[in-house]
Amino acid sequence: MTRFPFCLTAVLLLLSACTPTSAARNDPAPADRTVTLAWQQETTVDGLSVQFVGYRDSRCPSDVTCVWAGEAHAFVWVAGPGIDPHVVSLPWRGGGTPPQDVQRVGAHTLWLDSLEPHPHSAGNAPPGDYRVVLKVGGTVAE
Repeated sequence: MTRFPFCLTAVLLLLSACTPTSAARNDPAPADRTVTLAWQQETTVDGLSVQFVGYRDSRCPSDVTCVWAGEAHAFVWVAGPGIDPHVVSLPWRGGGTPPQDVQRVGAHTLWLDSLEPHPHSAGNAPPGDYRVVLKVGGTVAE
C-alpha cells in the first residue's frame, strides 16, 4: 500500500510538468486599440497618456496624380507610469501594409494609421481640422 501514494505523486508531477504555460498556450495578445484624436486632444489608453500636438504633411493631394505618394508625420506627446514625457514622431509613408514604423513607448506599441484630412490641391486645411488615427498596442513584456 505504500507504493500507491508514491505512484500517485509521480503521476501528478508528470501531469503538472506537461501543463503548458501561458506563453505556450498561445494566449491572445492584448487587442490593439484605435484612437482618433483632434488637434491638441488628449486621451489615456491603458495608462498611456497620448496627445496629438503636431503634424508635417507632404502627401500628394487627393485630386492629383503623383508618382510618389508623399509622406506625413504625426507628432504625439506621450507620458505614463515609468515613461518620461516626450514627443514621438509617427510616420506615414505612402500606405503599404500596416503597421508602418511601430514605435515602442514603455510597455506599449504605437503607430499612425491615418492622418486626416488628406491634402487637396486647392489648399491645406487649417490645423484645427486635422485628426490623427492611432493604433495603440497592448502592453508587452519589457
